[in-house]
Amino acid sequence: AGIGGTSAAVESVASFLQVKSGEAPTKSIDFGDYNTADKMKAAFAEDPDAYIKETCRLDPPVTSATGVLKEVTEVSLAGRDFTFDPGLLNQYVLSMANRDPALYSSPEKFDPGRINLHRALTWNGAFGAADEADYPRICPGRYLSMDITKVVINHVLGTSAPLNNYFGDGVPTRGCF
Repeated sequence: AGIGGTSAAVESVASFLQVKSGEAPTKSIDFGDYNTADKMKAAFAEDPDAYIKETCRLDPPVTSATGVLKEVTEVSLAGRDFTFDPGLLNQYVLSMANRDPALYSSPEKFDPGRINLHRALTWNGAFGAADEADYPRICPGRYLSMDITKVVINHVLGTSAPLNNYFGDGVPTRGCF
């Protein structure tokens, strides 16, 4: 994970813990049942991974990614048709997909208990999904980013939470600082 994305994740989680929207417009987030700092802290303590993923779904540290067209692509933009050649770099927006009402009920609502939270495209792909490897691009530092976010937030809160430690074989082991 890049330092910018990791820093943005820490900033967003810290803001949400104070029931503030971070960089996302205030009107675009409904804190729902988590409308006090105490409720937010309790939700973080209950499942830090889910809390961070849901926060970053609504206020993503990675908002877009760049890909390379593999074939001639025709696109209609503002009523005009364009043809793009293979090899052209293109930018695609991830943050809007994280608010797709076809995938998330009440997409503006903060809900760290979402059962499909692993489908959020927060770190360039569906982090933790069974088909994670099928995505064309995913952040290789996503687990490190989560752990750094937990360490910083736990330090601020004076608590601790299990970290994701990976040792070459890709099998997570749980540890705690």
